[in-house]
Amino acid sequence: MGITPSQETYDSLVGLCYDSVLDSARWPALLDALAAASGRQFGAIAINPPGEAAATVMLAARCDPAAIQAYNAHYGAIDPMRELIAATEDGRWNHDRRELPAETLDRHPYYQEFQRIQGMDDRASIRLNGQGACVYVALLTAIGVRPDAGQDDLLTRIAPHLQRAGTLYDTLTGLRDGLALRNQVLDSLPTPLWLLDEGRRVAYRNAAAQRHAALPDGALCEHNGQIRPRHAAASRLETAILQATGNSGSRRASRIAPPTAGGPDVVVTPLSEDHPDNPLQRPLVAVSVVDPEQQNLRVNDLFQFSRAEARLATKLQEGLSLAEYAERQGIALSTARTQLRALFTKTGTHRQGELVSLLLRLARH
Repeated sequence: MGITPSQETYDSLVGLCYDSVLDSARWPALLDALAAASGRQFGAIAINPPGEAAATVMLAARCDPAAIQAYNAHYGAIDPMRELIAATEDGRWNHDRRELPAETLDRHPYYQEFQRIQGMDDRASIRLNGQGACVYVALLTAIGVRPDAGQDDLLTRIAPHLQRAGTLYDTLTGLRDGLALRNQVLDSLPTPLWLLDEGRRVAYRNAAAQRHAALPDGALCEHNGQIRPRHAAASRLETAILQATGNSGSRRASRIAPPTAGGPDVVVTPLSEDHPDNPLQRPLVAVSVVDPEQQNLRVNDLFQFSRAEARLATKLQEGLSLAEYAERQGIALSTARTQLRALFTKTGTHRQGELVSLLLRLARH
């Protein structure tokens, strides 16, 4: 029996799902953490390109490289779960021992010649997206290990976030191939973004940043190749940039609140040379102007919130209770509860605190 995962573990996995959308280097950490939290000892991510008969394992956690090579060379093509998973809707876990007859598990060459030899027993598999190149995640137990109900429940709870992360990452993958396309990604962002070099001078600005710097009421402007706050003291921005460069210790990010209520935040973040969204291939500092309303619009679009659901989501993030929200909106508390249940369903969350934590985390990106 395993240890039932804590709410903190679940929240961390949800965060890793969405971190992996923005940073491909986070997928191995997500796979390893998901295997450990769900009581599994092995994990793999496989991709099945259109027209190919079998999926190819592209990433593995705690697996012998020779086993991955054998699966890709031969055993993936005879995997008895392959057709069943392909026929299952996206975002639903399949378990070998629950889906297949005992005779198949006992006699099929895939299990006898491959999985058992590798010390692997039961497998939980999920397809993240069924369009284009299909992406699958598989988590396997070692022989003799049985995850408990709480660990299996974790897989069910994390499934919608894992599926959404896979779909979003697949959508963005084409825009992350090569320098020119990375620039295209940055230029297409509605958020003003500057990249500063080691001397804190502007090395890159996207189109939104150019427009923002020209606004008389913009939060940031440019002067002699550097960015300056237009209406606030420069010291807070300078301190945040120094922290991001690592000149005053380890590199870390900062968020600067607006000088007046309702204004945009300024986010200052270290950007490593190998970050997928770094077009200059050297350590940089990213400075962006974050409009809370625009951030909410992107989150609303991600989860397909209705207008009423979006309004409730915003007010919950501001700290209102459900009863306070209902009173201010002049609606029945039962109506507000119905809207809250819809938010739970669309985000794959189960508690109000969990929902707010997820929304606030996404708003920081």
